[in-house]
Amino acid sequence: MISPAAKSGCKRGFPMDDKYFSRRACWHTMEGQLVVHDTFSDQAPRMITMEPWYGVVFMSADGEHTVDEFVSNMAGQYEGGAPAGLREQIHEIIGTLIEEGILRLHDEREPLPAYFAEEYFEQDAEIRKQQMQADGLID
Repeated sequence: MISPAAKSGCKRGFPMDDKYFSRRACWHTMEGQLVVHDTFSDQAPRMITMEPWYGVVFMSADGEHTVDEFVSNMAGQYEGGAPAGLREQIHEIIGTLIEEGILRLHDEREPLPAYFAEEYFEQDAEIRKQQMQADGLID
């Protein structure tokens, strides 16, 4: 099921395009695949192995770029122009990841905290825990 935000944001200028998007989950790579550690959504705890397009969107959700900037960047990757429906496909993926609780939209640029920005095993577990406690994610 696609979120109302995804449905309403199918063309440039709709609410989703002007929003910044951020990861809300830790992640790592395993055998070349992106694996998301969902610890904070209503569906947690779980591990999600991401399909390639979903992985690209998730990893691009750095809190520093709008959905429209991401769509434009992806469109620029194609010689001869973006394929029909690219914006809608990206909006659908973003909507799904929001529904899954591992992505969020926001109005202002917000850098990711280190525990969402960096690969899960790059940082000492105690430091990660302290950062999450300071942000109120865990007790």
